Amino acid sequence: MSAPALADDVTVDATYYATLSGFPIANGTLQFKLDGKNYDARISAQVSGLAALIASRSATGAANGKIEGNRVSPDSYSLSISGGNSVNEVAEQFINNKVVALAATELHLIGWDQRVPLLPQHKQGVVDPFGAFVIPMQANRDVMTPAVCNRTLKIFDGRVRYDLKLVYGTREEIKAEGDSYSGPAIVCAVAYRPIAGQRVLPPEQKKFEENIEFSIWFAPVGSTGVLLPHRILIQTQSGLLVVNAASFVVRGSTPIVTADASAKSPEKTGWAERHHRYRRHKGEAKAAEPAAAEAKPDSN
Repeated sequence: MSAPALADDVTVDATYYATLSGFPIANGTLQFKLDGKNYDARISAQVSGLAALIASRSATGAANGKIEGNRVSPDSYSLSISGGNSVNEVAEQFINNKVVALAATELHLIGWDQRVPLLPQHKQGVVDPFGAFVIPMQANRDVMTPAVCNRTLKIFDGRVRYDLKLVYGTREEIKAEGDSYSGPAIVCAVAYRPIAGQRVLPPEQKKFEENIEFSIWFAPVGSTGVLLPHRILIQTQSGLLVVNAASFVVRGSTPIVTADASAKSPEKTGWAERHHRYRRHKGEAKAAEPAAAEAKPDSN
């Protein structure tokens, strides 16, 4: 795939809210800037609703890097979570998708001293948790295709190395008011696979973690060829966690180029059928995981 012809000074201002089993638990903002092949993301979030009565927490994060062809090459990533007994911080520096500097707050969790060993190779050929969800395609083309999902995201978050295998699920339609994005979204089913750095879990908890139901709706950043998450659904032990964009405003780019809507209209299916299809695609994602040793990725 040829490199995207990225535009200058394209921005996304988005606000998100999160619910768990239908109850609001958090809200946040994303400020994303794309200047040529360089990207910069600033994220903030805070606990809200009834959850704020139990724990008052907030988080800020930043990530920047470059889009090189059809992959993301991060430069830096940081995350700070405050509230509770202490501040939890992570900071990473990258060169050529290799972690060259790392600082992380020492955690004191049950079983944290019995983690799967983290080796030097686990910090190579990786992206950070923010840059992983910057999906580069080809600019000025109809990027709303299954190819958005044809990738494995190899992520190192400062403590744990894991893969997210994306498989195409369906194409949906986002409806919004005002300047917020309205149009097609590509839905990817996601299979989570921990590699190293994670705690050794009891069998039942490990079984649940390895079968997390997870999907992401990706929306285009105008006609730049870049996509970002608009909606995330995760089935947890406490119920369905939904992170949804209340607004998603793109500035500085022409509208997305798409095929004739009549040729690719969103499927008129209910939740039950979509959920069944999602589970089927997630099963395919897990089955597609290679048993061989990791190879350096050619995409993010």
